[in-house]
This record gives sequence, C-alpha cells and structure tokens, in this order.
Amino acid sequence: MVNLKKVSNQIINDALYNTLLSEIKEKLNRQVIDTSMVEQALREDDYFIKEYKEINRQSELSSIQIKTLQLEANDDSYIKDLKRKINENIQILKNLENFETDSKESAYAIWVGSIGVTVVFMAHNIFGLFSELYTTHPALVFSSYIAMSALTYYTYIKMKTNHDKQHKLFTSIYTQTKEMIDKSLKNSYIRYEEVYAE
Repeated sequence: MVNLKKVSNQIINDALYNTLLSEIKEKLNRQVIDTSMVEQALREDDYFIKEYKEINRQSELSSIQIKTLQLEANDDSYIKDLKRKINENIQILKNLENFETDSKESAYAIWVGSIGVTVVFMAHNIFGLFSELYTTHPALVFSSYIAMSALTYYTYIKMKTNHDKQHKLFTSIYTQTKEMIDKSLKNSYIRYEEVYAE
C-alpha cells in the first residue's frame, strides 16, 4: 500500500534510493528519467516496489503510506464503518510491518545461534577455568552443552514459528485492507488524496 507518485518522487529525489534509481535507469536504458517514467516502471515490475519496501524496512521507514481516514458528517453508516475498519487495519499493519517478509528472509538462525554459541563458550570457560567439573563430572558438563544447544534450537523454532504466524496475519489483513480500499475508491466512498499520504 504505497502511493506510487510519492514513491517515484522519493526514488528520483532521495539519495537513500540511488541504487534503485540506477536499476530503473538500467531497465529503461536511459540516463535521464523523470517521475512519470519511474512510476510507469513501478507499475510494470513488482521487483522495484519490493526493493523500495526492503530499503525502507532496513532503514526503519514505513511502507504503509495510508492516511487515517476522517469520518465525515455526510458519510452514511456503511461508509463510516468501512473507514473505521480500514483505519483499524492500517494500524495493525503498521504494527506488523516487520513481518511483511516471510521468515526465510530473516536472520533468526544467526541471532539465536550466535547467542547459543556464546553461552556454550562462556559455560566452557567457567567450567574449565574455575572448576574441576571436566575431570569430576564430564557427563554433566557435556550434558549441559547438549541442553544449551537444544534450548537454542527450540528458541529458534519458536521465533520462526511466531514470525510465520505474524506474516500470515499481516498478509491476510493486507489483502483484506487493499481490497476494501480499492472497492471504496472504485465506488467513490473515499477519494485517492484522502487515502494515500503525499
């Protein structure tokens, strides 16, 4: 849910998106392009939108560019309910935005694995330097390493499962909200400038 006009303007004018601009220029086989050409490239190739969102995600910027819809006095109850639901969904999407990509693209294995290895290494140093457990109770020491490794793996699985669940929720709400916005725009319940942030 991005405003293509805003995105194309950012790609042209914001240095954060220079690599994306270069890719678009390369695809269009032109050195000088304007916002309308960028907007057309965005419409034709989803890759550029995905890259734009990835740049925003890594830069901790939101790609949910929907304004809070204002309830108008002349809106009937159906339109008011629709606007309330869209506003509610947009807030949920903003809260879940980190789960827009699936867990395959996350670094959970690296994060959790690094912590697990560090804990085992620290335990090894404590056991080896400050106790005689290696000589008196070697089975206990090595069992503790196995337990730490198992706990590390369990934590990774738990985080990955949670991410997949949140990703599924994000995708479902995103699709539902996009359909509601598209239908509302088509039926003139809301105006484009009322929805998309500039």
